[in-house]
Amino acid sequence: MRNQAKRLLSLGMGEIAAGMILVWVFLMLGTYWDLGTAGVSALSFLVFLLMQGGTYWLIRYRSLKNHAAIDPSLIMLFGGLRKLNRLLGVVILIAIAGFFENSADLTFAALLYLFALLEYVNYYEFRLSYGVSGFNVFELRRQGLRRSSLNRLLGSRRRL
Repeated sequence: MRNQAKRLLSLGMGEIAAGMILVWVFLMLGTYWDLGTAGVSALSFLVFLLMQGGTYWLIRYRSLKNHAAIDPSLIMLFGGLRKLNRLLGVVILIAIAGFFENSADLTFAALLYLFALLEYVNYYEFRLSYGVSGFNVFELRRQGLRRSSLNRLLGSRRRL
C-alpha cells in the first residue's frame, strides 16, 4: 500500500507540475514565437485536463491514506467534467481553426490539442501507459486496451 500511495502522490503532483511548467514555458516563449489565440486556447484546454488528472490522483491518494471511499459527489463532479471536456474539445477545435493568427500559432495549437486529446483519453477512457517504462508495445498487445482508473470509477457510479 505504501508504494501505491507514493505512486498516486507522484502522479498527482506530476500532472499538476506539468500544467504549471507548460504555462511557464508558454509565458517565456509565447511572445518569441508570436503565438496567439489558437495556441492559448489549446494550452488552456490541456492545462485544464492536466489539473483534472492531478486532482483525481490526489483524491485517490487521500482516499487510500484515509482508508475511505471516494465521496460520491466527487465522482459526480468528474462525470460532469467528462461531459464538459467533450464539449470543450469541439469548441477549442473550432477556435483553433477559426482564430489562428499565423502558422506558428496553428502548429503550436495543433500539437497542444493533440496532447490534450491524448490526456483526455488517458484519464477518461483508456489507460495509455503499459509496462514499467510507461509505454511498452508488447505489453499493450498482450493485454489490449484497458479502461482507465477514472473510467472504471465513473462506471461504478452508474451501477449505484
